[in-house]
Amino acid sequence: MGSGVTAPVAIVTGANSGIGLETALGLAERGLRVVATARDLSRGAEAVAEIERRTGKTVDLLRLDLASFASIREFAATVLDRYPRIDALIHNAGLAPSGHRWETQEGFEAAFGVNHLGPFLLTSLLRDRIVASAPARIVIVSSGAYRAAPNGICFDDLQHRETFHSLQVYAESKLANIYFMHILARQLDGTGVTVNAVNPGYVATQLGRPREADLARAVAMPRDESASNGALANLPEPMTPARGAIPSIRLATDEELATTTGVYFDRTRPGTLTPIAADLDLARRLWDESVRLLARHPAH
Repeated sequence: MGSGVTAPVAIVTGANSGIGLETALGLAERGLRVVATARDLSRGAEAVAEIERRTGKTVDLLRLDLASFASIREFAATVLDRYPRIDALIHNAGLAPSGHRWETQEGFEAAFGVNHLGPFLLTSLLRDRIVASAPARIVIVSSGAYRAAPNGICFDDLQHRETFHSLQVYAESKLANIYFMHILARQLDGTGVTVNAVNPGYVATQLGRPREADLARAVAMPRDESASNGALANLPEPMTPARGAIPSIRLATDEELATTTGVYFDRTRPGTLTPIAADLDLARRLWDESVRLLARHPAH
């Protein structure tokens, strides 16, 4: 492959189902060379076969487990070896814990590790190649569910070993996505690399299916956060993954957004963040803490 790759390259994490599959499909349709990732290569192969059948384009598949720093480092090394450029990095993969706490291989609470620390590490490993490929774009799939953490991230119990509530830790991980976007966009300002975060909306996917109503309530929460008791009764029907992928595809390809950076999108329009989510001091605090946590687990 190597230097033979001439089309713009887009990496889509978690491309084996749902929004990720439809994002990969949409980018392939638009002429990008898509690198799809999946934890399970057999499921990933099925998804890639479907994308190739529907688009007539070749899609590459690589294994990536965001709950393992070793897997992330192996994936990044393979990408840097095979692809001379990275034009778009779509951080789509994620998890919503349901009912019980579990940990990544490095001992981090799973939602925090997979939804935040994994993408944080992956971006750091690919950062120089992305900058060298500018103009390039980084898209971080967050969620309106961040509003279910109205007091922000619990820095005193970041791994939620003392108290654990599945919606709370998911919401904090999605807030972490927004904080990550704030700081990364500022660090890359002037490089030609844009960084934006997006809430794709209430989408019918496998993510957190046992708690769809809870997640949907958080997504649907009014901007003043004074959700009424009847909020759940008035929820819209979940949209299809194809519709849910539209914002990510647009952020990765739309020429009108070529210089837009550091913005949180609610679907396809800039969204209004809560004061907590817009707090750059808290974002910097999380960035610094993330750097410290990664330093405890260096490559061997």
